[in-house]
Amino acid sequence: MAAEQDLKLDNGGGAAEEAPKSKKKLIIIIIIAVLVLVLAGAGIGAALFFMGGDEEAGAEGDEAAVEEVVEEPAIPAQYVVLKPEFVVSFQVGPRQRFLQLNIEVMTRKQAVVDALNLHEPMVRNDIIRIIGEQNFDYLRTAEGRVALQEQLLKHIAQLVQREAGTDGVEAVLFTDFVMQ
Repeated sequence: MAAEQDLKLDNGGGAAEEAPKSKKKLIIIIIIAVLVLVLAGAGIGAALFFMGGDEEAGAEGDEAAVEEVVEEPAIPAQYVVLKPEFVVSFQVGPRQRFLQLNIEVMTRKQAVVDALNLHEPMVRNDIIRIIGEQNFDYLRTAEGRVALQEQLLKHIAQLVQREAGTDGVEAVLFTDFVMQ
């Protein structure tokens, strides 16, 4: 009988020890859940504060957005293809090298398109001259092609400004660039 009482006491004592541990786990879980909710609320509040602000600031932001949309160009981009392609020869050491290049000029103004078409012989002459002045080995690099593109853009924009009195040449695009 004494053995049974010892067993009962051991069982009862074990159950009493498990109850406080489970309460500790429950308290820790509750504290973590509360912290997560507080942090989530603070994050949502901060997001609403920075994104929404007050209604007056939101109305001013909407007006600014409308103004930005109005400032976008209404005219789509136009591309002037300079045909035929440009072929320029280079003397590199004892060898003859060639560059074949197709060029398109991007603009949004019809006056620039008209000026490029009217003055195409002068534009082509200047492009061939500028390309011929380049170093063939430098043109083989990406930096060389970008530098040539920027130089042609600057020169064509100046030419259109001088001859037609308008600006608006936005980009010079290489649609084909073959070196041999």
